Amino acid sequence: MQPFRFTVALFLFLASATASTAQGKYDVFWGQYMASALIAETCKGVTTYSGHSAVSIGVARDGLREQRLLRILYYGNRENLRRLGHITLTMSGVSTDDPQKLCRYARKIARTDDGIGRFLRVN
Repeated sequence: MQPFRFTVALFLFLASATASTAQGKYDVFWGQYMASALIAETCKGVTTYSGHSAVSIGVARDGLREQRLLRILYYGNRENLRRLGHITLTMSGVSTDDPQKLCRYARKIARTDDGIGRFLRVN
């Protein structure tokens, strides 16, 4: 009986670890996209992709599932998504509290292979 319990416990642990890793990929993606949206709201002459275009990028470049991305886009908690964007900006060393630094950062990374920059365009 003991080996069976251990096997079940191990399976549940591995399943939860895999699920959290998968969720992490989606959180990173949405954090990067929402960071670009926060930048576009703050910086004049800087734009970001639409949500649908971002989903296409997530599917093509990150291998994420389109249906899951669309579900988050349409039904996700907006406040949580914005929070992910703020966290991503903070991890990049910038904040919406300092618009000049934020906009310099945006112009530097726009159209690069940077996680946030791939969503940004400078007019």
